[in-house]
Amino acid sequence: MSYPVRIDRRVFVPMEDGTRIALTLYLPDAPGDGPFPAVLESLPYRKDDDCFTRDYRTYTYLAARGIAGVRIDIRGTGASTGIIEDEYLEREQLDNLAVMEWLETQDWCDGRLGMWGISWGGFSALQAAMLRPPQLKAIAAMHATHDRFACDVHYTGGSAHAAEQLDWPGSMVTTNALPPDPDVFGDGWREEWIRRLDGTPQWPFEWFRHQRRDDYWLHGSPCADYEAIDCPTLLIGGWLDGYVDGMLAMAEHLTCEKRTIVGPWGHYRPATGVPAPTIDHFDLLARWFGHHLRGDDNGVMDMPPVTLFVRSQAPFDGDAISGAWRAEDSWPPHDVEERVGSLAGMSHGGTVWSGPQWVGSHAPFWDRGGFRATDSGEDDAASIHFTSEPLDEPAELLGAPVVEARVTTDRPFGLIAARLLAVDPDDNAFLICRGSRNLAFPKDLSRPRSPEPGTPIDVTVPLRATSAVVPAGWRIRLSLSGADFPVVWPPPAAFTLRIDPAASRLRLPIAPARDPSRMLALPEAGELPAVPSEVTKSMSEWETTRDGGRTVFRRERASAEHQPEREGLTYEAEQWWTVSVADDDPGSTVAETWSRAALRRPGWDVATEGTIRVSGREAFEVTVELVATLGGETVFERVWAETIPRDWA
Repeated sequence: MSYPVRIDRRVFVPMEDGTRIALTLYLPDAPGDGPFPAVLESLPYRKDDDCFTRDYRTYTYLAARGIAGVRIDIRGTGASTGIIEDEYLEREQLDNLAVMEWLETQDWCDGRLGMWGISWGGFSALQAAMLRPPQLKAIAAMHATHDRFACDVHYTGGSAHAAEQLDWPGSMVTTNALPPDPDVFGDGWREEWIRRLDGTPQWPFEWFRHQRRDDYWLHGSPCADYEAIDCPTLLIGGWLDGYVDGMLAMAEHLTCEKRTIVGPWGHYRPATGVPAPTIDHFDLLARWFGHHLRGDDNGVMDMPPVTLFVRSQAPFDGDAISGAWRAEDSWPPHDVEERVGSLAGMSHGGTVWSGPQWVGSHAPFWDRGGFRATDSGEDDAASIHFTSEPLDEPAELLGAPVVEARVTTDRPFGLIAARLLAVDPDDNAFLICRGSRNLAFPKDLSRPRSPEPGTPIDVTVPLRATSAVVPAGWRIRLSLSGADFPVVWPPPAAFTLRIDPAASRLRLPIAPARDPSRMLALPEAGELPAVPSEVTKSMSEWETTRDGGRTVFRRERASAEHQPEREGLTYEAEQWWTVSVADDDPGSTVAETWSRAALRRPGWDVATEGTIRVSGREAFEVTVELVATLGGETVFERVWAETIPRDWA
């Protein structure tokens, strides 16, 4: 049965402290057929403008199938009141529970709730499930993490991210500062906007204050208590997404009923995933929640425990990937064999690295969806590299490769970055996966210690989990360096890294040949549901330039969404960001971003413009600037600046 859908975007739920949480309800318009189960998504990304199109597609699809959609603006964002003080706070989680309790009392809702989301929404669903509210019967989390320190956009391998400190954080400076839409909020929107501008802190400062895996990061991390999640959980990740390790860790360690899908994508919804092929996640969500919220016998639990897209041919990134879907009984698969090889047994170029700092720039993204790495030859030539003999037979890598290296640094700090590549007979190299490790965290991200100059230390470097088939006759190359520009923030000064190949090894997870019956035919997503809006987006290719001994990475993007039915409301956003470093001086690193967000309709025009700048050698010098205008006139302007000593990052 397909229901007409009724949308109510002016719903406000009072919290115990007086804050109003704004909801948009997407309801099956079927008098006499209810009550219905409901699926929630809780985000700081504005439901009435920035995210209206993607919300509309998801929730009208669900509501037409008898599952109500509930889209939450987190307090201090969009049409909600209050202040958003940081990401994933306890207050945010308690608000979500209060909304669940309110939904249970509505006559159109049967009290059986699900929760889902991608990225922040996936985090929120997992964190809500850890609290076990009685109304929550199932969740679906896409591109989320198990560990907010080890696997998120702030730190990687014990080092601070570089480019990732700018991309999403830069956009949040301006979107957090936009006002409620008066068409939804009503009177008092301007006063609420000024309270928001005055009271909202700038998040990067708090992130830089926590440079090790402490309780700040363990809060909201499922790895702190996997068993807390006891409702059925659908996990969807992508091989090119930065969170794939988190999704697979939860596939391994969650004790609840669960299903896992890992596709070829980066940080995208599966129906619009890049690179292709896509899958129809709208239908998947409808069946997942239809089964768990109202008992539909729709076969969704006949899915294998784990469904993977096996990347069968290089390149392993770009616009479309060669390969096929396959079923696995568990993660990690029980029959994956670890092939261990000494680095001394591979042909190699050098054992000492001391620069340059631009190594890594042939693939400058933590999330690589839609971007093909360029020729790695220049990076490999500037790295310590080890290359196998041609393979006698194909090797299917499935899981997380690990480098165990004995290294020496001449300074009380250092970094080791690893890139794994497949090399064809013509010596063209294709990036498979990468990883890095701050030498202050040789084994464990919770207990840092400074390396002693000149003293060998054994460092474990997990690379990102991967799927890649390397053909017979090809070789496998491991490139090691002390830089991964612009992904990883480098140490404060130049250092020399020495590798002992005889005491170092590469551990590769190799899957044996599979029975053809494990291959699956997952249909690609068809035409997306129509929306009553006009959306345009553009994303620049990256640009890396070198001038006067300094390397600069730059990227730009812009988007706009126009809603003619809402008095011609238009939302616009644009941003650029750069990371630069002197070729011989890691301490010279500077990261900068500029962003602008604007809302307008006839007679109303608001805009916010912001910057983040991070630099520093012995300390992180962090500056955030924000300007807000109404009708072209400045109503708010402020600069935040703080010097935060480098702890271990």
